[in-house]
Amino acid sequence: MKEADRMNALSSRRTKRVVLTGVAGLTALTLAGCASGAGGGDAGGPLVLYTWAASEGDQAQWADFIDGAQAEDPDLDITVEGPSFSDYWTKVKTRLSGSNPPCLLTTQAARAQELGDLLMPLDDLIEKTGFDVENIDASMLSGMTVDGTVRAIPYDAEPIVLFYNVEAFEAAGLDLPGTEYTRDQFIADAKALTDGEKKGLALAPGIFIPNAWSLADGVPAVTEDGELDLTNPDFVDQVQSFFDLVSVEQVAKAPEAADGSEVSQQAFTSGEVPMLIEGPWMYGSFADAADFTLGVTIVPSTSGEAAAMTAGSGFGIAANCDRPDEAFAAIEVGDYAAAITAYEKALSENPRDEDAMAGLGQVRLLDRVQKLDLQDARAAAAAGPLDIQAQFDVADLDLAGGHVDDAFGRLLDLFAQLPSDERNPVRERLIELFGLIGAADPRVISARNRLTSLLF
Repeated sequence: MKEADRMNALSSRRTKRVVLTGVAGLTALTLAGCASGAGGGDAGGPLVLYTWAASEGDQAQWADFIDGAQAEDPDLDITVEGPSFSDYWTKVKTRLSGSNPPCLLTTQAARAQELGDLLMPLDDLIEKTGFDVENIDASMLSGMTVDGTVRAIPYDAEPIVLFYNVEAFEAAGLDLPGTEYTRDQFIADAKALTDGEKKGLALAPGIFIPNAWSLADGVPAVTEDGELDLTNPDFVDQVQSFFDLVSVEQVAKAPEAADGSEVSQQAFTSGEVPMLIEGPWMYGSFADAADFTLGVTIVPSTSGEAAAMTAGSGFGIAANCDRPDEAFAAIEVGDYAAAITAYEKALSENPRDEDAMAGLGQVRLLDRVQKLDLQDARAAAAAGPLDIQAQFDVADLDLAGGHVDDAFGRLLDLFAQLPSDERNPVRERLIELFGLIGAADPRVISARNRLTSLLF
């Protein structure tokens, strides 16, 4: 995820609330389960997690994770520290060599190799505890594997996607991309959206996005054995076709040598450039910053079919951690069912506990959404406009991704079309989702008013 600046909070009330990532990267409550501290230094002290934690968004994310974890383990004692995401990858090395180093670290699939020497191999702990890695998507686990050993337990993974400005497409008279998007159509759209120096696509620096472009066409940069294969003619052709978006198709500007990814992101969210290839973890931040309707589709391929590189984050244990058993206990518990039970118990003891009620709703949402595939869910909803479960699934995804009005609108439209004797489950789901956002939110007030008018 990285993730903290990209997370999308459902409410400004943070007590015992879980922060949701955008689209497909819903994050598990993996910090629960380490009572009495498994700190990186003092015995019996708090568990220290070193991660990207400098910004307000970072701090809100981790505070909410801890609040959610404490619903399962009230004795959890944990301290979170760390620099900004961009500084993390160099400062983590210094932090681990200092006094009282932390035991827990975060890493990403794209950076696990870089931090490999700092991360303890977890295979023995996985075997010792009986942790079931079969429940983890193979691509996620592969991204956290270095030299044949698992170095982190992933807590999310997302395919790289193409973001687009819906209003810009509509103003140009273009059809919105669907779940299939060919490169020919993409280039035609990008040209239609290009006007002189105003280009149709923003480009980030580095090899990460060109690699995603190549993988979308089924061409990896590595061999089946995991060895770099950068001179493979097929890969070279793919990267050249990506560069040709600048030099030949002239639908993008080459990034400056000193540019960071924030330059292309700002160009997109400001409306200056209508398309950008990025990770879906940026969805929440883009939705907050953009003044336009945000669209998401696949990275275009020659055939138009979806194939994507996944990237995500995970929790690892520092190689010099002297309390690995306790540290792994903090990682391994990602149990939504246990968190749901804890919240339900709190509500049975105090039915008016608003924080527990909100926490229960959010964990239920997390539990539902982490089982969904975005494209499959949208296809099912399109095929069954009166299929209640299919519409519920997409509404959950919309809400988790920050599209609150879309989620409410979908369910209200469904409610209006259903026979009166089939409406109650939709009404109950709407009320549950209203509770996640908050009664005072204008979007809730508007949706609740429409629901009332439909009822009477």
